[in-house]
Order: sequence, then C-alpha cells, then structure tokens
Amino acid sequence: MDKVLHYTARALSGLTFPLLMPTWGVLLAFMTTYLAFLPAAAMIGVLFVTFGLTVMLPVIVIFVMMRLGRITDPLLNNQQERTIPLLTAIPCYLAVAAYLLVARAPLWMTLFMVGGAFAIAVIAVINRRWKISGHSAGMGGLTALAVFLTMRGYEILPGALLPLLMILLSGMVGTARLLLERHTLGQVAAGYALGFTIIYLSTIFS
Repeated sequence: MDKVLHYTARALSGLTFPLLMPTWGVLLAFMTTYLAFLPAAAMIGVLFVTFGLTVMLPVIVIFVMMRLGRITDPLLNNQQERTIPLLTAIPCYLAVAAYLLVARAPLWMTLFMVGGAFAIAVIAVINRRWKISGHSAGMGGLTALAVFLTMRGYEILPGALLPLLMILLSGMVGTARLLLERHTLGQVAAGYALGFTIIYLSTIFS
C-alpha cells in the first residue's frame, strides 16, 4: 500500500476510534442544530463530561489492563481482548445519558447515549464469535443521528447535507478499515447496519 494512503487510513481510523463517537455525536449536535445557539460554557461543559466519561475512563481501564498483561494492543485490534473494555464502556455511556437527563438536554441526546450503550452490548456479544467493526458501528450511529436530526427539522444546515456528508465519511472510514486489513467487507457492512439501526430506533422515540 502507498505510504500516504496507509497513513491517511490510519489517521481516519484514529479520529473515528469507537470511544470517540459519543463526543463526536455531541459535537455534531452542537454544531449543526438549534443547540448551536446555547451559551458556549454550557456546550463545553457537556463535551467535557462526555469526553471524560466515554473516553478517559475507558482509556484508563485499557491502560490498567495493559499493565496487568491482559491487553497487548491499546487499539484493541485483537478480537479476544475487546470484551472487558467493551463492557466497561456501557456504564460510561449510561452515566452520560443520566447526566444529560438531569441537565435537561433534549431527550434525543439522552436516547443517543442509551442507544450507544445498547449497541456496545450487542457488539460485545457478537465479538465473542465474530470481529464486527466497531468503527463502522460508530459511523452508522452518527449517520443515523444525522438522518434523525434532518427528518425532525432540527439541523440548521441546508437540505440533506448533513446525512450525505456522514454517508461519505462513513464510506471513507470503512474503506480505511479494509485497507488496513482490520476487517472484512462483511464485518464493516454489518457494523454499519447495526450502529445505524440501533441509534435510529433509539432516537425516534424522543
């Protein structure tokens, strides 16, 4: 593989690492919907809590497991090493959902987090037998959120621009995972379908 292509694929994979998806989802909501008119301090506070609970805490768990010799790859490319980090992320998502509920955030934001927790639980079960793509599941979830926001008229971007951009980005991320030989096409497609379905079904109940 060409070096530039390889490093581009790695960069895309890094920026869309599954742990980052809740933070990207919240940022997407703040940048493209009526929530953009909230005070900056309020948005920063939510982003800080989301990042702390869904990125920093799981990273600490991964670091501790590496020190104990239970994990050899911090990027969790080893299928057998994913279970505990995945299960650890579930209460983190639910904690953010509880925080958003108490903070009186829109219900769809809370359900986005609850849906994310459920998606991780399903991925953890499937991962015992098959290395389904967490990156694609995350991108599917963000695409579903974009579709939901557009259909409800919550976004401030013109037309269906947001879903189209998310579909394009999802294709790029899926291609990156294939180029890096982390997953098969079936694993990428299944992850995307799973993430999209669970998040979309979660948010439409708001």
